[in-house]
Amino acid sequence: MSDKKESELPFSSDDASENRLWDELAALQNEAPSSSLRRDFYAKLEQASRPTLATRLAGLLGFNGNAGWITAAACLLVGLLTGQMLAVDSDSSTERLAALEQNVTMLNRTLILDRLDNESAGKRLQGVLDAAYLADEDTEIANALLQRATEERVHSVRAAAIDVLGRQLGAPTVGQRIMDSIIETDSPIVQLALIDLVLRNGDRQQLEKLLKLAQDGVLFPDLSRHVLTSLKRDVA
Repeated sequence: MSDKKESELPFSSDDASENRLWDELAALQNEAPSSSLRRDFYAKLEQASRPTLATRLAGLLGFNGNAGWITAAACLLVGLLTGQMLAVDSDSSTERLAALEQNVTMLNRTLILDRLDNESAGKRLQGVLDAAYLADEDTEIANALLQRATEERVHSVRAAAIDVLGRQLGAPTVGQRIMDSIIETDSPIVQLALIDLVLRNGDRQQLEKLLKLAQDGVLFPDLSRHVLTSLKRDVA
């Protein structure tokens, strides 16, 4: 047993004083740190684990991820372009800003039309919501919304399109297009969707036009009766 302990020493020695020193070192007890030393240690550990000012600032500005740095680069590019435009004369600067605004508008319009015609119902729904404030100014977007309101197979998308068109029914472009579509369509289901849209959201003039269409026999017979009943008029 003693031979094994001697073999565990860092080195073998015949010097009795060295062996005694190793034995005394092995017998020493490990002292626990004082309370104050413990507190200082944990305080410094906590301080080291806190994010630095630069890290917090990067988080606030969104620079922690790749998207944040892409955004920063885009902002820098826009700033440089704006600075270049402002450096030239005011007339040229105004023209370039107008051209930039027109390009952004066209890009947004194209994106909305693509979404309204997307294969994904979720994308089409997003397109309907995005088109809500452009339908009264853009005939093509109004027609695309009208298509979603009358031909959409997914009920939630169709309901959203009808709701958007209903809120835009007072706009001349949208209102006239819907009234024309009521006459032009050869589908009773589509005609019913358009009629209900006008019954729920139409103004007095539009309701009077709808009533006249029903009285003149322009609508499908069942839908004429539906309009007359809804408007509380005598049904023939």
